[in-house]
Amino acid sequence: MWRSLKMRVSQIVSNWRDYPLQQGTIWENRYRIDHMLGMGSYGQAYTCTDIKTNEIVLLKRNKPSKGRLGIELLRRESVIMESLSHAQIPKWLNYSKRWLDEGLIMQYVEGYNLEFSIYELEQSYSELDALLIIQALLKPLIYLHNEGFVHRDVRIPNVLMRDGTFYLIDFGLSCSINEELPAELRHALGELSGQTYDSAGFIKKRMRAPIPASDWFGLGHLFLFVMYAGYEHPDGEVEKGWEEELKLHPEVKKFLRKLLNDEQAWQTTEQCEQELNHLIHLIKAT
Repeated sequence: MWRSLKMRVSQIVSNWRDYPLQQGTIWENRYRIDHMLGMGSYGQAYTCTDIKTNEIVLLKRNKPSKGRLGIELLRRESVIMESLSHAQIPKWLNYSKRWLDEGLIMQYVEGYNLEFSIYELEQSYSELDALLIIQALLKPLIYLHNEGFVHRDVRIPNVLMRDGTFYLIDFGLSCSINEELPAELRHALGELSGQTYDSAGFIKKRMRAPIPASDWFGLGHLFLFVMYAGYEHPDGEVEKGWEEELKLHPEVKKFLRKLLNDEQAWQTTEQCEQELNHLIHLIKAT
């Protein structure tokens, strides 16, 4: 009973600590909170007006209930984003502190993500559409890998669309290639070796490896999500694997297998892009 009560009180305290910043709140005498965009596992996102420039920006605040972990992840993300400059990656603008909270300020890209497109707008995509999305995302990934980083979270919520351009967002789990994160951080993120994994955990483990192939794997899974957006499972039939359920060109299946299963499929992400470009040319010609 006391344990249950303690857990309830702890949850109430956490919810209170994570209560969103109110509209009109001024962050560090410069950024006026306009709207809360959402809350993730470790942070909160807001659109703000920079009262110095009158520009709309995005503020990512650490989630207070996560304590030092939320702040450490936000600081890591800030350091990585500050070093990046690519048209398909939001631009780093500032990093600031407000009492016990910290905030990463970045370019606000107005648009909607692939998750919203699939589940809310019920948009379906052709095989070629999905390949073109992967092709577009390889541009910022090639840049990122060449700069010495991996994203480690290439998923449909982290792909933003605006006026036909695809942006790669949320670098909260990014790290240097081959970096071994501190044990405390790896434990909190469920990345310590020896932990047991179900199918979802296995996917997470593959995506969190500090190597470029983890982002290839993410692209492969993203492709499947996009293709399944228009898929209707036949009534009464047993569920099968994607290779049987999705009607894909044989060469597309071959490419997708490499994304999902072969960490040494290519020596560089540029080579992956080259193979994809040839594949898209083939699909367009058929």
